[in-house]
Amino acid sequence: MLPPDQRLFESHLLLPEYRDGAAKGLWGQVVGDGLPQDTAWPNVVFWMAAAPRQGAPDRYHVALNLSGYGTQPPTGPLWDPVTKQTLAFSKWPKGKPGSRFAIVFRTDGFSFAGKALYHPYDRSPLSDHPEWRSEPLRPVWTSSHTIVDYLEEFQSLLMSGDYLGM
Repeated sequence: MLPPDQRLFESHLLLPEYRDGAAKGLWGQVVGDGLPQDTAWPNVVFWMAAAPRQGAPDRYHVALNLSGYGTQPPTGPLWDPVTKQTLAFSKWPKGKPGSRFAIVFRTDGFSFAGKALYHPYDRSPLSDHPEWRSEPLRPVWTSSHTIVDYLEEFQSLLMSGDYLGM
């Protein structure tokens, strides 16, 4: 029998919202050759489509640890499916200086830089910023969120005008 967090996650992959985004080519779960050897729950890899930018990929991958999924936010870095390692900083997406995009995809200035996205949907930076939970305008992960919320949030940033490319 699967652990409760994995059962919940897998049920969320069946949600119409997840399937619709996947059918539209906005995101998908990586399986098979795109994964490092011995990848197993609670580790999963997703790709998210990005707006066309010269010299930049059409999608970015994120390697998530979903331990405690449902009650705990996901956490993880951008991922290189070719090297099967954390994406090199030089390949992380760049944003307009000072933009929300640039802050979320930053690779410096916080304790989990390069290991997580600087956002309250990510467990690691959220642990550094407990005050985020009480700020009313911040979209903080709660038990009512699903993997769809995570993917929508970051994929929409990758499609935004603040995304400059690589």
